[in-house]
This record gives sequence, C-alpha cells and structure tokens, in this order.
Amino acid sequence: MGRLLDMFVHKYNYTDFHELNLDWLILATKELLTEVDNLDEWKSEHEKEYEELKTFYDQIISGEFPDSVAQAFNDWMTENAADIVGQMVNLVIFNITDDGYFVAYIPESWDEIQFGTTGLDTFTDLQPEYGHLVLSYEASTNAY
Repeated sequence: MGRLLDMFVHKYNYTDFHELNLDWLILATKELLTEVDNLDEWKSEHEKEYEELKTFYDQIISGEFPDSVAQAFNDWMTENAADIVGQMVNLVIFNITDDGYFVAYIPESWDEIQFGTTGLDTFTDLQPEYGHLVLSYEASTNAY
C-alpha cells in the first residue's frame, strides 16, 4: 500500500496519474490553514485596539464626547461658523411683494432661527444698528 501511495504523490514521475493526483489540494489546504493562523494572530493583536475604537465611537454616538473631541469640535465651529452661516444665507430669498412689502422666503429647516429688526424709531433711539435685520439662534433641545 505504501508504494501505491508514493505513486500518487509525485515520487515516481512515470507513474503520475494527473487525474488522481491530489497534491495541489493538500498544498492549498496547508496554505489556507497558514493564512487562518495568521488571521487569528492579527485578530488577537488588534482586538484591544478595536475595543478601544468601538468604545470611543459609542461615546460619540451617545453624545458623551471626550473633552478633547468636544474642544476640537468647538474650535472647528468657532473657525468655520461664519462660512457655514454665510452659505446657508444664500438659501434665503429676499424680495418685495406686489403690495410693496419686504418678504423673506425661509426654508423650513430654519425653524430655530428667529428673524427680527433693531429699533424702528430713528428719532428717539438713533442706534447704529437701526434698520438692520437681526438673526438670532436658539439651540434646540432635541437630541439628534
């Protein structure tokens, strides 16, 4: 039986039956097992990092920002708020109606923004902001 087995694993070239030769299957299985072992090593090596990243992600999703992230977000908002609002203002359309009234068409997404004006009496208040359009924002308490 041993000699017959040797014939099927390339020991004697003149007795190699290609359709019965399963060397390629054995080699592919060994390679697969090696790769699975490498994958297990990689997983055990990076599992702690994954758990830390998942904890960090869960904190951000739940709104419990770490101080460093909250500070970085605050700094970014401080630097970019004027540009963001400037781009949003382009979405508001100001016009004059047929009756001569000033009108602003405001998207529904601007519910939190309050439109108002400064003092209307120029002779009693004489404020430098007289006649300016004032936008005020009150943050919503809804959690997103």
